Amino acid sequence: MNIVQALFERQIAKFLDELAPRARSVVKRRYGIGGTSAMTLEAIGTKEGITRERVRQIENDAMKRLRKSPSFVTLASYEKEIGDLIESRGGMISENFLLALPELKNVKDKNSLILFIDLCDSLAKRKADQHFHARWHTKPAPVAGIESSLISFAEDLYRSRKTMSEAEASEKYESHCKKYNLEGITPLTIQAHFLLSKDIEKNVWGEYGHVSSPFVRPRGMRESSFVVLARAHQPLHFREIAHRIEEFAGHPVHIQTVHNELIKDDRFVLVGRGLYALGEWGYEPGFVKDVLVKLLKSNGPMTRDKIVEEVSHLRQVKPSTVFINLQNKKLFKTLEDGAYTLIS
Repeated sequence: MNIVQALFERQIAKFLDELAPRARSVVKRRYGIGGTSAMTLEAIGTKEGITRERVRQIENDAMKRLRKSPSFVTLASYEKEIGDLIESRGGMISENFLLALPELKNVKDKNSLILFIDLCDSLAKRKADQHFHARWHTKPAPVAGIESSLISFAEDLYRSRKTMSEAEASEKYESHCKKYNLEGITPLTIQAHFLLSKDIEKNVWGEYGHVSSPFVRPRGMRESSFVVLARAHQPLHFREIAHRIEEFAGHPVHIQTVHNELIKDDRFVLVGRGLYALGEWGYEPGFVKDVLVKLLKSNGPMTRDKIVEEVSHLRQVKPSTVFINLQNKKLFKTLEDGAYTLIS
């Protein structure tokens, strides 16, 4: 698409000049044309000294006049090209994604473009709501099917609480599309569809998940620490955890803050000197002597080698540390066969 900035914006400016001064002022303020922010009906009414309802009437009348203007015909080719852009992405596209497309990069005043699209009979806008961003679609687009497919897929992501690769997410989403009879789903379509949803998001590792998942939007140091350990699949020192949080958060992290949060949260287990693991991995909390007491209570007398082996599954400590703790005469004693047991 070759929308030349100067030409397009000059045409829009000339187009708006056909309106009466007050009508032109209302339209420009409503859409934020000319470098200003878009204004509400009430705010414009205050500026113009008229009621909110009167502003609405002026805007509606101005839009009708613009659609019927002979000058609008000169812009018809743009309508087709924008429609083709949207159609190539499944017939529906988020407003932000549409405005960021390279084909429209030469249009400096994007609000002028939004006004133009709003005037196009072949295109329609759906406002942002609970599940979706503001979006545009071609009139024939299967709007209900697209939205239902995305909501259904987002619900699956919410239930799983996990993330998935782009390839896996695409495959899963296509299965939802089939349920709603959507055809012609392409990688370009899927990309555009995902960007419609407020519930589906790609994380910094290129994986898709529900926005409520800590693996997509970790909230605070505790969730960030959980994500780091879950992705590492192994215990890490609290300094390394802080370093990895910095890498994906993109801002400095205080090491002591991370350490404090690890101490406070029962999901994390201290398994060595400064080393933390997730409790769900089977690691036992407490001091080494506490782990030994629990182990011997559950299994009865055990040999030293067997104790070391079992403790290695529960904590990351050296055998010598286990041996030292077994010397606690208030808790443990040695039987005639050399096995260790608890003092009753």
